Amino acid sequence: MTQTEIAPHEAFELHELLQLKNSCALKASGLTNDISDPKLRVILETDLRNSQEQIKELQEFIRQAVNLAE
Repeated sequence: MTQTEIAPHEAFELHELLQLKNSCALKASGLTNDISDPKLRVILETDLRNSQEQIKELQEFIRQAVNLAE
């Protein structure tokens, strides 16, 4: 993976995106137990796993960008 510096406004937008993803993942996590339809449960669980992976990727990208800027 190439390391790229990001502008301050890009870092801000990435943090906003990360907050949104965290909020959505938390909501999906809370709803999982309340769903009785098996197909809908699978969709929600898959979305939650994907969101968690994307959150980790965003966190790592931000961490690398911050370390590169220092």
